[in-house]
Amino acid sequence: MISFFIFYLIGVPVSILLHEVGHALGITLFTKEKAHVYLGPANDNNEENFRIGRMHFHIKWAFFGFCFVKNRSDFTSFKSIMFSAGGPIISLLLCIAAYLVSADLTHYGTKNFLNGIIYFNLILFIFTSIPITYPNWWKPKPYAGRPSDGYQILTALKSKNNSR
Repeated sequence: MISFFIFYLIGVPVSILLHEVGHALGITLFTKEKAHVYLGPANDNNEENFRIGRMHFHIKWAFFGFCFVKNRSDFTSFKSIMFSAGGPIISLLLCIAAYLVSADLTHYGTKNFLNGIIYFNLILFIFTSIPITYPNWWKPKPYAGRPSDGYQILTALKSKNNSR
């Protein structure tokens, strides 16, 4: 039971933060732009806590996050794909890593915690990779009406094909 609370209070927000760091890696590895990683609301109330290189972290405990870059409209299709794909890739890698670590564990609480990480990151990978625009009823509200990572990748691929 305590492993569920630890998963819910720490595992979920950290998984979301790492998903957003994946997007930030796509920015910092393939552009010269600064990446702003938000855990919690992406507004002026969520001030910068620290930075690592060109990654600026704005962290408030929450179950949602964002990654922003200022000059995204200037990105090539490749840069847009790398930015959008970074989050789902990290979520999938976290899922695989937690599975590999949990395979040999016998401690019930630790195994339950890692099973939560596995399933949560698998769901996060799937729901962010499917090319959709999130419906208005989607919670948390900041995602409503926004395109998923998969939709942004698909849009970038289509624009690349149209420019040929």
